[in-house]
Formats: sequence, C-alpha cells, structure tokens
Amino acid sequence: MKIKEEIGEGRRRIEEELRGQVGNIFVSEAKVFGMACGCTGFVVDLRGLQSDAVEVFTKKVNALLEEISKSVGVEPEIIYARKLPGSEEVVGLTTRDLCERCRTEFAGSKAPPRPDIIMLKALTK
Repeated sequence: MKIKEEIGEGRRRIEEELRGQVGNIFVSEAKVFGMACGCTGFVVDLRGLQSDAVEVFTKKVNALLEEISKSVGVEPEIIYARKLPGSEEVVGLTTRDLCERCRTEFAGSKAPPRPDIIMLKALTK
C-alpha cells in the first residue's frame, strides 16, 4: 500500500476503534510529520474524546497507534495525547521517533513536558 493509502486507512481505523470504545469521535486529520529538530512522527487530530477515556484505553490506543505509525515508517519511542488547554478534551494523539537531542531530554522523564500533554508511552532506556 502507498503511504497515502496507509495514512487514510490509519485515520479510518483510529476513528472506528475509538467510536467502538467511547462513542461519537471524529478524526479530522491524520498526518506524518518531520520536525526541525529531527524528530518524526504520526499525529491524528480529533474531536469528542475526553482525557479519562484515553487513560482507560491507553493500552489499546498505544497498540493501534504503534501499528499505524510503523505502517507509515515511524518507529514510535513516545506516544502522547494533547488536550485542549484548560479542558479535558483530547484534540490530538501523537507518536514520535525522537532525535538525539529530544531523546536526551525525554530520557527518564515520567512527567509530561507541558500541562496539556498526557504521556501514554514514555521513553524507556
């Protein structure tokens, strides 16, 4: 399958799985990214998901995101959910293959780097 189809299929799968687990979820976008620092990743933007549901289904969400990330060429070292600031609504699920600098920054860190981030899979050394 081409990467374009993999991304589209990944978006559809995440939306279907989350709907099956927690109800009315809409995944508006799925994309592969490259950051200026050298990190790469996969992210889905979504609406209708609350942070407590993410915490309950962390294992299932992680497995699905890891599988989809690998299908688009991203080997995820960390996985996190991003909340809308000031609320409990999750607006993004992200996997990242870290660059050397970010790997050093995340090494051994159990705390999220920002208050709007929920770490679902922390870096293990």
